[in-house]
Amino acid sequence: MTDKNKFMQEAIKLAQENMNKKNGGPFGAIVVKDGKIVGRGVNTVTTHNDPTAHAEVNASRDAWAN
Repeated sequence: MTDKNKFMQEAIKLAQENMNKKNGGPFGAIVVKDGKIVGRGVNTVTTHNDPTAHAEVNASRDAWAN
């Protein structure tokens, strides 16, 4: 499996977990730097009542916090 596929599988896994928890839509995102995952996020728009809490924004926030 290529790194690109590995990273995509991680994003898909996040989306599936989020759907199973009923926390939001089927959206997951990761941020990769130098071949390593430095941020993860899922959609929490409705659960946090935050219109900016899309998966990619949450993944970026997670990366910035680390």
